[in-house]
Amino acid sequence: MNLRIAAIALSTIMVAACGQRSVSPAAQQYETATVEKRPLVLTVEAAGVIEPVRTVEIKSKASGEILELGADTGDTVKRGALLVRIDPRTPRNRLDQAAAQLNAALARSTNARSQLDRGKKLLGNAWINQADYDKLVLDAATAESEVVTARIAVDNSRISLDDTEVRAPSDGTILYKKVERGQVISSPTMDVGGGTLLMTMADLSRVQARVRVDETDLGKIAPGMPAAITVASYPGRRFSGTIEKIEPQAVVEQNVTLFPVLISLENEERLLRPGMNVDVRFEVARRDDVLTVPVTALRTERDIDTSASITGLDPAAIRAKLGGAAGQGPGTQGGSARESAARFGGSFWVVVDRKGVLDAVPIVTGITDLDRVEVSDGLVEGESVLVLPSSSLVEAQERLQNFMRSRGGIPGMTQKPQETPGVQGQRAPR
Repeated sequence: MNLRIAAIALSTIMVAACGQRSVSPAAQQYETATVEKRPLVLTVEAAGVIEPVRTVEIKSKASGEILELGADTGDTVKRGALLVRIDPRTPRNRLDQAAAQLNAALARSTNARSQLDRGKKLLGNAWINQADYDKLVLDAATAESEVVTARIAVDNSRISLDDTEVRAPSDGTILYKKVERGQVISSPTMDVGGGTLLMTMADLSRVQARVRVDETDLGKIAPGMPAAITVASYPGRRFSGTIEKIEPQAVVEQNVTLFPVLISLENEERLLRPGMNVDVRFEVARRDDVLTVPVTALRTERDIDTSASITGLDPAAIRAKLGGAAGQGPGTQGGSARESAARFGGSFWVVVDRKGVLDAVPIVTGITDLDRVEVSDGLVEGESVLVLPSSSLVEAQERLQNFMRSRGGIPGMTQKPQETPGVQGQRAPR
């Protein structure tokens, strides 16, 4: 349709440029469109990538040589599953040493308590003085303190031994494996560099899509709104998600302001994987079985003169008929905030062909999908509306015609030089 209008405009320009009388606007052709009922859905589209909701980096609290790897990249593991086993000899030796020291401390504590009990009797019989008894009390307390210290050492040694077995903190999938069997690793508690990263894992039963939405569409979406997701890996299949969060900080790319939007998705089949590119569509407004016309059929006050010249209607009569009615434009019908944001702003009218009689009719519009627009008042089903070139297109056409007339022809085309009168075969002097 637009191509036809452009072709008509171009033919008009070519005729004028060749020195012939330009085609009058009334002679230009136009198309018609039927006012028909259909569903109207307004969507916002965005692109992004799949990413895990939560990613866990696995490190070992123990240092040493890796003796066993219990999982590889891509494996799905359960909570508590063995991931890495580290050489346990040093921690086990420390545990044995701590246990021996605990036994010695317990023996000293038992002896000190026995001496303290004997001292109480001797003090009661005045066989020892108070100073000797106080020393026995101190010895017993010191021995008990050594027992506590030894027990803590045993517990710490046992923890260190347990740390040689790195287990999965939760159910999930191994995304990356950074180490190999035989590799010597360092603990983050001992290494200022943060220790050796063993693996990265995430629970992929639920993922999120991070997409970037243009700031002009941001007011049309909100958390909790459903989203339809498609990926190139599964053509024809649509995944359902929900807007989880709209991040507050914008991102500017090529002078375009975008806002990151997080969409949560169930992924029980594990089909969606981190890094996959996704296309997301948000349905921000819907009308079922409503009257619609093509957006290209809408006219504004600026188009009155141009449309009148093409159709033969009287511009004054059009203005008189429209009056203040044209001001009943979209945005006056209420509805939700998202639907209001989806309305096609402005005051519009259309040219209606009623059994060969053209008439200018003001209309009330609703939402639009940028192809067709809802008409809530002014038209009935089955009527025909005219699709006319806009005033801006006609004005651009006229400017180009005037430019080419001033230049004497179409830019880029070489005109035949005129010959000097009376001197055949010679060109006019420059």
